[in-house]
Amino acid sequence: MGGVTVIGADDGRTLRQFIEFPYQHYQRDPYWAPPLRIAQKDLLNQKKHPFYKHAEMQNFLALDGSEVVGRISAILDRNQFAPDNLGFFGFFEAIDSQPVADALLRAAWDWLRARGAAAMRGPVNPSTNYECGLLVDGFDSSPFVMMTYNPPYYGGLLERGGLKKIGFINNNLY
Repeated sequence: MGGVTVIGADDGRTLRQFIEFPYQHYQRDPYWAPPLRIAQKDLLNQKKHPFYKHAEMQNFLALDGSEVVGRISAILDRNQFAPDNLGFFGFFEAIDSQPVADALLRAAWDWLRARGAAAMRGPVNPSTNYECGLLVDGFDSSPFVMMTYNPPYYGGLLERGGLKKIGFINNNLY
């Protein structure tokens, strides 16, 4: 693998690549339930989707040469930003490569930090009203509605990338 480059997915071509990457990434995985492309386009349309009236998002692609090898979004939801100055990442997908994961997480974190975020959580796609979290067990089970899906190696990529698990018990963050 050559050097990893991360670019913004800001135009029609790169946004199409951003949307299409999971379809390529999971093409041989019988447990992945692909979302409707039109639904993904609508959800990512920052000019029309109501979520973006109170939030902003930057999509990124990781490239190895001209090949897309990963994607991530950095998300600021002003409805959930205060009081913790919390930013989010979402739509994370990557090949099994720590340099790719690190480059994507760094791009998201740099974008969030430049806008005042003091911490980053995720994945949320793009908010807690949609799919969020990471699948950590049951990789060989059929999915349910609103259930995330990812390869088993994602947890390790994110933890080695500097993230740590959080959760809730009795509505309290731990």
